[in-house]
Amino acid sequence: MDDLLQLEKDLSFQSFDHEDAYIIGQMLVEKVKQDHLKNIRIRIALHHDIVFQYLMNGKTGDEWLNRKQKTVETFGHSSYYIWAQNEQTHQYDHYLQDSQFAICGGGFPLMVQNQRIGCCVVSGLEHDQDHQIIVHCLQKLKRKKEQS
Repeated sequence: MDDLLQLEKDLSFQSFDHEDAYIIGQMLVEKVKQDHLKNIRIRIALHHDIVFQYLMNGKTGDEWLNRKQKTVETFGHSSYYIWAQNEQTHQYDHYLQDSQFAICGGGFPLMVQNQRIGCCVVSGLEHDQDHQIIVHCLQKLKRKKEQS
């Protein structure tokens, strides 16, 4: 659990804008293709506005994107952290049947100087894979931004 919280802190950026959202979206698509994964849905929201959304071939609807975004925005942490915490404490059990939330991985907060400014959401893989692909691409972008 502490590792998941630390990951959120470690992936805090000095700045993050619409161009960065577009870059992350492209990175996610490329990662899916490179690793021969199932097609996914992608959303990046900044300050509650959707600034990037892409449904890869064969994907329709945005229900899971909405649910994961709402989970991150409501609880302020990755949806995977909320899932892991619920596995231990069951404190979010009453949200499991709520169609507005997704107590599973695939939503990750976007942080600038340790303040949440938005979220990155992926849906279409196993929920832990949804989480991990986001983390991979955010780590890659952070390294790239720190080198420039």
